[in-house]
Amino acid sequence: MNPTQTIPAVAPAGRSPDESKSGNPRTVPFHAVLAVLAFCAFWILLGSVVVEGARLHDFLNLYTGASLAHDGAFTTLHAPGVQMERELKYAPQLLEVIPFVRPSFYALFLAPLAWLPFGTAFWSWLAVQGMVLVGTWAWAFRRWGADALIFGSMYLPTSLGIAHGQDCVLIFLIVLGTFALAEREQHFLSGVVLGAGLIKFHLFLLWPVMLLIERRWKMLISAILTLAVLTSIALPFDPRLLQHYHELATSPYMELFPSGIMWGPRMLLGGIGTFWIEFVPPVIGLIWFSFYWRKQKQTWNWTERLPLIITVSVLTSAYGWQFDQTLLLPAVIYLAAKIAKPFGRVPGNMVLTYTAMNCLLMALWPFPTIGLLPAPVFLLVLLFREVRRSAAFDTDARAVAR
Repeated sequence: MNPTQTIPAVAPAGRSPDESKSGNPRTVPFHAVLAVLAFCAFWILLGSVVVEGARLHDFLNLYTGASLAHDGAFTTLHAPGVQMERELKYAPQLLEVIPFVRPSFYALFLAPLAWLPFGTAFWSWLAVQGMVLVGTWAWAFRRWGADALIFGSMYLPTSLGIAHGQDCVLIFLIVLGTFALAEREQHFLSGVVLGAGLIKFHLFLLWPVMLLIERRWKMLISAILTLAVLTSIALPFDPRLLQHYHELATSPYMELFPSGIMWGPRMLLGGIGTFWIEFVPPVIGLIWFSFYWRKQKQTWNWTERLPLIITVSVLTSAYGWQFDQTLLLPAVIYLAAKIAKPFGRVPGNMVLTYTAMNCLLMALWPFPTIGLLPAPVFLLVLLFREVRRSAAFDTDARAVAR
C-alpha cells in the first residue's frame, strides 16, 4: 500500500451496506442527518443574532460594488467618497465607509445583485450561499463519508460567514473545485478555477510558489491566463482599472484599518506607521515553505500536502478575518475522513477536541487577532502529526521491501 495515496486508496477492503460499488456512500446515516440538522438549527439561531448588523456592514460593501458596476461606474468603483455616497442610500445611519476592495471583474460578476432591492438581494445572497454550502457538504459526503459531512457542518467560520453576508462559501467552492479537478489530473481546468479564486489573492500566498516549484505549468499558466482574461473583461469599462486598484491598495484605508493576526500588535504600536507589520506573516510563511519543501520534496504528494498549504496560507495572510478561515474547511474535512478510516469512525478524543476548538472560536469571535489562531493551530498540529505518521509508515514499508 502506498501511504501517499489519497483517502479512498486507504479505505478498508470491505464495503458497508451504505456504500455503492464505486466505494462512495449511497445514503446518509441517520445519526449524520440528525447531527447536520442540529448544527444547522444552531447556526441559524446564532446567525439570527448578527444578521441585521451584517446586512449593513459586510454585505453592504458587496452590494455597493454590484450597484456601481450595474450603473457602469467602474472608473470610480474604488473611490471611497463614491462608495460612501452609495452606501448611505442603503444605510443612512452609516458613520464610515465600508469599502468594496475586490477587483473590478468581481464587481461585474456581482452586478446582477443590483437588479434586486437591497433587502431582497441580501436574503437572496444568504440563500445562494447556503445552497452552495449544502452542495459542498454533499460532495464531501460522497467523497469522504459521513464523518466529513458532520465535521463540515460543525465548522463555525463558514456558518457565521454566511450570516454576515460574506462570500466565503464561494471561495471555499473554488478551493474544492481546484482540488477535485487536480486530483483527476485535469490540471488546466484546475488552474482556471484557481485563477477565479484570486478575487481574494492574499489567501493563496503559497499556492503559486508551490505550483512553480512543482513545475505544474498547466495549472500555473491557466491560473494566470484566467486572471488576465477576467481583468480584460473589465478593462473596457475602466482602462485605468489597474491604476485605480493600486491606488486603493496604497490608500490610507489599508493603513487605518488593520486586519489579520497582526491586528493586535499594530494596535498596540499605535496603528499609523505600522503598515509594514502586516507583511511579516507572509514572509514567515514563504520562509517556512522553502525549508519544508526541501525536507519533504522526496516524498511530496500534492493532494496530501494541499490541506497543509491551505492552512499555512490562511494563517500567514497579510489581510484576513475569521470568515476567511472557511478556506480551512477542506483541511477539516480531509482530517476527519483520514483519521476515521483506520477506526471506522472519528475517535472520541478528536470529536471533543474539535468541539472545544469551535467553542473557543465562538468565545474569541469579537477579538480579531486571537480569534484567528485556534482553527489553524488546531489543524496544523493534526496535519503535522499525520505527515509524520505517513512518513514513518513509508519508512517501515521500505524496510520491509528490502
